[in-house]
Formats: sequence, structure tokens, C-alpha cells
Amino acid sequence: MAYSVNLNGPGPWGFRLQGGKDFNMPLTISRITPGSKAAQSQMNQGDLVVAIDGVNTDSMTHLEAQNKIKSASHNLSLTLQK
Repeated sequence: MAYSVNLNGPGPWGFRLQGGKDFNMPLTISRITPGSKAAQSQMNQGDLVVAIDGVNTDSMTHLEAQNKIKSASHNLSLTLQK
């Protein structure tokens, strides 16, 4: 079941990613920092990242996903799947 999370910027957002096309793994939330913006949302460790700012992550490498997240200065919109 997919759901959307909007984090108000600026970063740091307070989560770590693992996976990506270059690792042949889906992009996944690997860690959430306690007390962070991510921790105050409904994000959970292990959730799959389906889209970053409306861009599908199926073909994104880990670095591309990181750069897309870093480039979001005011708002970060994620579509996640439990």
C-alpha cells in the first residue's frame, strides 16, 4: 500500500537510504534518526521508496536518489510503500 510523506525543509531530513538500481535492490529506508523530521512523519524503517518528488525510483541508482533528495531544499515529497 503506497502512501505519501511531505517533509518541510530545509534538510537534514533524518533518514538513510539503501539499495538502488546499481545494487539490484529497491530503494529502502534503512534508518530513521530519532527526533528528526522523518521520525515525526509516518515513515518507517524498511519502507520502499516508490517516488521522490514525483519521480519514479525504479531506474534510479543510489547516488541519483541521494542527489534528488539533496536538491530538495524547501520540501521533500516521498511516495513510500510499507
